[in-house]
Amino acid sequence: MNKQSFLKKQIVKEAIRSVRKDKKVDEISLLNISRELGVEFSEITKFYTSIEDIFLQQQKSNWKKVYRDLDKSVKKAKTPGDFKAVFDKFLQDYVEGLSSDADLHWEVCSFIPACLVFREENKKVLYKKIHEIIKRGWPGKTPNVLERQTNLILLSFFGFIDHVVHQPKAERRKILKDFRNMLNLHLQDRLFF
Repeated sequence: MNKQSFLKKQIVKEAIRSVRKDKKVDEISLLNISRELGVEFSEITKFYTSIEDIFLQQQKSNWKKVYRDLDKSVKKAKTPGDFKAVFDKFLQDYVEGLSSDADLHWEVCSFIPACLVFREENKKVLYKKIHEIIKRGWPGKTPNVLERQTNLILLSFFGFIDHVVHQPKAERRKILKDFRNMLNLHLQDRLFF
């Protein structure tokens, strides 16, 4: 890891530590972080413009990795079974990729306006990807059923994230197993009321 990557990680780590300690994003500044890390303020502002920007960039970076892995898996998939496996792998990779600070990231990003805007834009991107996976993994659905099921998967997924980030890592795997089973049962229904 180069010096700049290391510093960026340290900045994120210090921002998380500060928010966890003080519980208020608006009372923490980049200047305080530069002091805590013993680096020049200009070193911090090379990467981030504000505390909010740290969390927004972290959120974007995490989803970029999720999509890179998901797109690779989709590209390799050929059969409905392959796409079902892609869906399961997406859920598993997402949960296993959650850090021990995922709860704090989720909570902070739920209040920062720029993060909320990104979350809404990101849901549209995720909708398209999940829609295609369902269409190819569970063929034979009418367009209306496909749309409703995709919307329900997204609604369930974001509710699942909100719950699972607050659980210990070992418990997350157990919850994921039940969640995945529930979604797979839901997706087997071709008519869907």
